[in-house]
Amino acid sequence: MTRAALLLLADGRFPAGGHAHSGGAEAAVRAGRITDAASLEEF
Repeated sequence: MTRAALLLLADGRFPAGGHAHSGGAEAAVRAGRITDAASLEEF
């Protein structure tokens, strides 16, 4: 395997199946819309 191919496979942005979307939870936390477990559950 070439070094370039190995680097591509090791890249964290490579869609290898272990990926889950947060649905925008990070942005909601930064905006103050999610502040605790109850507001996260409501989100």
